[in-house]
Amino acid sequence: MFHVKRVKKESELKKLYALRYQVYCNERMFLDSKDYPDGLEHDEYDATAIHLGAYGPEDTIIGSVRLVRSTKMHFPIFDHCEINDLPTDASPLEFAEISRLIISKRRRADIRRSNALSPLQVNTVRQDFTNFGISNLLMELFRVMFSYSKHRNIKYLLAAMEPSLLRLVQNYHFNFHPIGPITDYYGQVVPCITSLAEIEKQMSEKNMDFYLEFAKHMTDPSISFLEETMWPPLEFQ
Repeated sequence: MFHVKRVKKESELKKLYALRYQVYCNERMFLDSKDYPDGLEHDEYDATAIHLGAYGPEDTIIGSVRLVRSTKMHFPIFDHCEINDLPTDASPLEFAEISRLIISKRRRADIRRSNALSPLQVNTVRQDFTNFGISNLLMELFRVMFSYSKHRNIKYLLAAMEPSLLRLVQNYHFNFHPIGPITDYYGQVVPCITSLAEIEKQMSEKNMDFYLEFAKHMTDPSISFLEETMWPPLEFQ
């Protein structure tokens, strides 16, 4: 069992950054651990990002993702990827980037062992998003992230995805489309974009039962605009 929640307290953010350090510096070695002597991986985008953490038994953090926003189309993906085409019908505040999507190595191994005899069936209606599986954890992270995006009138989500992850989320009707060539950005990734309107349309047309299960969370009353006292902050770029 697991649950996903927004992470705002400094003590909890440090645990999230420590998990990112473990994955990005120690497990996958995308980043040099010498650059993070405190054992916490963080960057310039974290201060104003929405951070989501996935928590397992005993409230142990097992995964995370952040939603990066900008007033001037300043996103991590532009620092590393060649972008060929973007929609012109939205302001910078109507874009956000999905970034630092990770699941701990130990938890990935546990999930794979427990699901070894149960291959993923993307057309099966899932009655409960809390079943502990790799796809369930990803979908719950995406579900909560989608809800936060809806509440903030975000129209488009950017992401740099590994091809295997791109195929998985497309199977669940998160139709991210490539907007540039594959590049080496913490591994081989494809820069992509999707619109929230298209996600809802595809889900409702392709698998209504799955859509209804997902849609009941889209306007989650526990997610409030009051979480940010002012958006954007005066110093935000």
